[in-house]
Amino acid sequence: AAAGIGSPASRVPPAASRAAAVSQSQGSQLDTPAQARPLGSDPNRGASVWVTQPADVLVQSRLYVDLPEADFTYIERPWAHFLTRWAAIDLEMKKTFMKYNNFTLIDVGSCCGFFSLQAAVGYTHAVVVGVEGSVGVGNGTTGVGGTQEEIIETKAIQTHLKWVKKLDLRNCAVAPDVWDYQRVCALAAQDRYICHAMLLLSVVHHIDNVSEDHYAAAGLDRVQGTVSLMANLLRLAPRHFVELPAHPWLDHIYQHFVTARAFLDAAAQASGRQWKFIGPLTISEWYGRRELWLIEQEGAEVFAEPLPSTALQAIFRRMLPRAPAPGVRTTSEQQYRQGGPMPAHLSSQAEIGAGLLQAPTALIAAHLQLRDALASAESLLRDDSSAE
Repeated sequence: AAAGIGSPASRVPPAASRAAAVSQSQGSQLDTPAQARPLGSDPNRGASVWVTQPADVLVQSRLYVDLPEADFTYIERPWAHFLTRWAAIDLEMKKTFMKYNNFTLIDVGSCCGFFSLQAAVGYTHAVVVGVEGSVGVGNGTTGVGGTQEEIIETKAIQTHLKWVKKLDLRNCAVAPDVWDYQRVCALAAQDRYICHAMLLLSVVHHIDNVSEDHYAAAGLDRVQGTVSLMANLLRLAPRHFVELPAHPWLDHIYQHFVTARAFLDAAAQASGRQWKFIGPLTISEWYGRRELWLIEQEGAEVFAEPLPSTALQAIFRRMLPRAPAPGVRTTSEQQYRQGGPMPAHLSSQAEIGAGLLQAPTALIAAHLQLRDALASAESLLRDDSSAE
């Protein structure tokens, strides 16, 4: 295992050329410069370019633990795509959390856990939760009709748990949990961040695929439903790393919006909050062009308090191998763990969250629409008052 925040596996000499390093299970080798590599002739297995890569930083220098390719790749996605995306994510997280490293990261669709494990090793005081529901391609579709126990037995979760144990990580857990439109809306209805940062890497289309019936129940067509899904995902954290697939996935979205960025702009507007887009951080060719964007809420506090780990346990009824424990806890969590009373607003928030997760989709959608309508009315009243 590597050291804590800001101590990647290796450092780059000042005179090093702009290059990308590819880690192998038995070592590492220097690749050709990232900016010099073409995106490749094979649209299914092309290169991954770190667009925002600093001139003196290698991809390899951002890795905190050397993980074997064979354990983490799936359906032939090139290993360089994992390394390049993580390097770009890590550099951006370092900028944000350099002084406040006891943050919470949720990795939705964590699959075998590559990104969760890198984060947990590199940021030892962070809480990292990988959410894996097995409703896509990388880890099969057990979650569509299977039980939680069957999801736990999937290759991806077992691999993630194997490495959590091997690296002795107390700050990393896996939640065997299927996210769909109802689940996301229930979390968003709490109107509070559940984490400081969220990874949504080639997973939104899988959530969308299992949510079509929920859209209909909420009175939304497919395009409206997908926009609402993405808007509610944005409400869960002040910063998101988002990678969407290319056509033919999300075909209805590309027919309507043409580009992934236009869709994300519409979702950002629908969220009712102001966002800034940073990127694309990386551009990868894997069954089409996939761009990785950092979407960050304007004016968001770096350390806006999310739900504490006790409330996370109410949201994720089961976390394996245990609920994660960071090296440094918030004051409210320390008080709770030392036997003192948990602050009322945190306790009630956990109870509200648990109740919302059981609510019908139509009721949750109505709640969100009412909340947005009230916010719009208040804004209009303020405008009228200022005009007078």
